[in-house]
Amino acid sequence: MGQYVARRLLQAIPLLFLISVISFMLIRLSGDPMSMYGQSSALTAEDRDRIMAQHGWDKPKPIQYLFWLRDLARGDLGSSLYTYQPVTQMIWEKLPNTLILMGTVFVVTIVVSIPLAIVSALRQYSTLDYLITGASFFAFALPTFWLGLVCIMIFSVKFKEWGLPYMPAGGMYDLVEGPSLPGLVKHLVMPALVLSVVSMASYIRYLRASMLEVLRDDYIRTARAKGLPELAVTWRHAFRNALIPLVTLITMNIPLIFSGALITEQVFAWPGMGRLFVDHANRGDYPVLMGLVLTVSVLVIFFNLVADIAYAAIDPRIRFQ
Repeated sequence: MGQYVARRLLQAIPLLFLISVISFMLIRLSGDPMSMYGQSSALTAEDRDRIMAQHGWDKPKPIQYLFWLRDLARGDLGSSLYTYQPVTQMIWEKLPNTLILMGTVFVVTIVVSIPLAIVSALRQYSTLDYLITGASFFAFALPTFWLGLVCIMIFSVKFKEWGLPYMPAGGMYDLVEGPSLPGLVKHLVMPALVLSVVSMASYIRYLRASMLEVLRDDYIRTARAKGLPELAVTWRHAFRNALIPLVTLITMNIPLIFSGALITEQVFAWPGMGRLFVDHANRGDYPVLMGLVLTVSVLVIFFNLVADIAYAAIDPRIRFQ
């Protein structure tokens, strides 16, 4: 196992290098960083040349990438072209907010979707199965921005018009009351609800299909023939062997917990990583974008490795060499 982990980590180095090259070129080709100064009438040609030279923008794109790579080797992700804050500091400031939102979504999704998927599989083709699968397909097709706007319209706007207790339409805390746990919970409910509904749909579909496949295997019939309780058959034998596809889905979604939800954070004005990415993508702030892309890429590769190790823990038949 140790050799396998070491080999995978070594393989990740060229992969991260390739990701960084492609990301840097695409981001840098998508816009001119000098465009932020375009509306400044006081900017002379000499000032423009000085700014270009100061940031290394007068060099060819491959040379600019080498400069960025050199700074990265020193642990420096650069500074924002707009706020002048270090990118690392900006990420650490927004990361807790995203973890609060996405961590809540992750827990709610797992707690709700696993029992629903198991019940749906055990009662295949029943009315309850049709209700669960139909609702999951419907939720899977819902655009998150549309669902978010509908929630704001109903639970914020209409509830306030009807004199009912209403939810805040956006933000993370009340501007008048300031940061508080009750205020955080109130602001968290709607974005977490929107993301949980969409996430649960995919989890239910994957786990239900995996459970149905496992429940048809011979060893499940053998366990039942031995007189084992149905609860033991379901959880100890069927569920554990149906976990592998779910583990893949979970480990692939965990990096999203750190990167945030781009659209939902914009709709609800949640100050997290997703909103940070969108705001600075609109400005062409490539140091921030590169820092976020690199962070997510490292997390994806790391949790791919975690998934492989989890497979061996779940299924003793899997061995790595």
